Amino acid sequence: MIGKMGFFFSTPPPVIRNVTLITLLIGASFLAHSQEKADVILYNGQLITLDDQQPNAHALAVKGQHIVAVGNNEEIKKWSGQNTKEINLAGKTVIPGLIDAHLHGIRGGRTFLFETYWFDAKNLPDALNKLSQSAAQKKAAQWVAVVGSWIPEQFAEKRDPTFQELNQAVPENPAYIQSLYDYALLNQSAIDTLKLNTAKPDIPAGIEIERNDHGAATGKLRGTIGSFNQLFAQISQDSDVKENLNAFIRYLNQRGVVGFIDPSAGQEQAYRDFFKFQQQHPLRMRVGYRLSAPPGNETEWFKQRLAFRPAIHDDGKIAFLGFGESLVMAMNDGVRMSSGFSASSNAKQEQFKVLQLAAQEGVPVEIHAYTDDSAEAILDLISDVAKSHDIASLRWSIAHLNTGTPETLARMKALGLAYSVQMGPYFETPAIERANGKEVAALSSPIQPALAQGIVVAGGTDATRIGVAGVWHAIEYHVTGKALDGTLRHENRRLSREDALKMYTLNAAWLAFAEQQRGSLRAGKLADFAVINQDILAIAADKLHQTESLLTFVDGQQVYPPQ
Repeated sequence: MIGKMGFFFSTPPPVIRNVTLITLLIGASFLAHSQEKADVILYNGQLITLDDQQPNAHALAVKGQHIVAVGNNEEIKKWSGQNTKEINLAGKTVIPGLIDAHLHGIRGGRTFLFETYWFDAKNLPDALNKLSQSAAQKKAAQWVAVVGSWIPEQFAEKRDPTFQELNQAVPENPAYIQSLYDYALLNQSAIDTLKLNTAKPDIPAGIEIERNDHGAATGKLRGTIGSFNQLFAQISQDSDVKENLNAFIRYLNQRGVVGFIDPSAGQEQAYRDFFKFQQQHPLRMRVGYRLSAPPGNETEWFKQRLAFRPAIHDDGKIAFLGFGESLVMAMNDGVRMSSGFSASSNAKQEQFKVLQLAAQEGVPVEIHAYTDDSAEAILDLISDVAKSHDIASLRWSIAHLNTGTPETLARMKALGLAYSVQMGPYFETPAIERANGKEVAALSSPIQPALAQGIVVAGGTDATRIGVAGVWHAIEYHVTGKALDGTLRHENRRLSREDALKMYTLNAAWLAFAEQQRGSLRAGKLADFAVINQDILAIAADKLHQTESLLTFVDGQQVYPPQ
């Protein structure tokens, strides 16, 4: 009979049950015990396996949670039995399931439907129309919000919307428009709702209100990463967490994403809600998480959290992957674009203590560093820790590093560190250029030099504030080098499609200590893969962001489209 997406199923799909993840058996030992027929076979396709021993294939077979065979059509058809579901790929491309190694999904997924997204808007009328449409679906007192992942340079008008334009587009609902973490714009309804023109504005500490000569709020706010996150949490507190998370995970599955690592999810309630959600919706997404401490006495905070958990723990659905991405707030350079970062001796001492604790306990860490001088300060401390502890096996990583130099990368390589790279310069190239000049902006981020030095480079998006969830916009950016404002990254900083894909599959799995289980299509590995709608090795590079999944499997179970 004809199945979903136009594929041909020779038999009705069998029921595939959730099985608790056990120790993975690979290679000949695994195959020797896999004599039964497959539950699912996919044939007549183009497989990008990312397996050096078998880089290309046409078919694969799945039994239970695992891939049991990868090869040509004739070989895989031998795995078919009476109850096997056969899927004729009709030439479609199959890739390993995508893994976003740096996605604030535990927090960002909570408000996925609540937010409006401008990353694909070409002009202000288009952007403001999106805002009006969002308002039309809400009650007058409910907020509409665009929270990062846009820049004024992307619009044909090369500017922000004005206060009057926001009022005209959204006359009744309060509107909040956050530009990355630089500033936020409000309409009159938002000013009134937050009581900005009263003696006691209803805003968190750290938010600065721009006022005109008469002392009235202009509709522009400035703040920090922390204060903006607090303000948005305040205005979005009535959103349905479960509904938003469900839609967010489905959105990721629809793009072939089967896992992500959250480098820091904020408040404890966000973790609780996500863990509860994952228990109710098992196997749709594999999620690793890191913990970040609130400011002040961070070492003691981390020590208390480690007291009742192993250094690394992965049950197949939820994985604890250590500390990140801000270990000590006073050592975090935020979204600083220029050099000149400095930290107090007390901050450095506290960071050293946290790193020493992580090394003693065998805990992975990922550390935020936007600028090269911030990374240098962090590497000085890591070098001191490495004098008495073997950290190479802990897979520590530096994240972002937009202006990293070859010297910094060489230090990372010598210490055994990985590079967790995101798509920040896709949005931030104009700011990087203003702070450092065109040449530095054109060389951001130093992915190719890192790969040339043999550093493991894992790909993330940094969504949802300075990135686009779903991975494909990031892959396209790394391949084309074209930022959102239209400027081009230097040619020697652009990646091949294979290298870009590897960052979001095998390398991302490596960062999660899971490269033996995930990240490539090989017999013995978990059956996490996606059948996608276009040949990503042949299409025009500027069409990569249009890639979507026709079928997404996790643990051998079809998770998209939902069954």
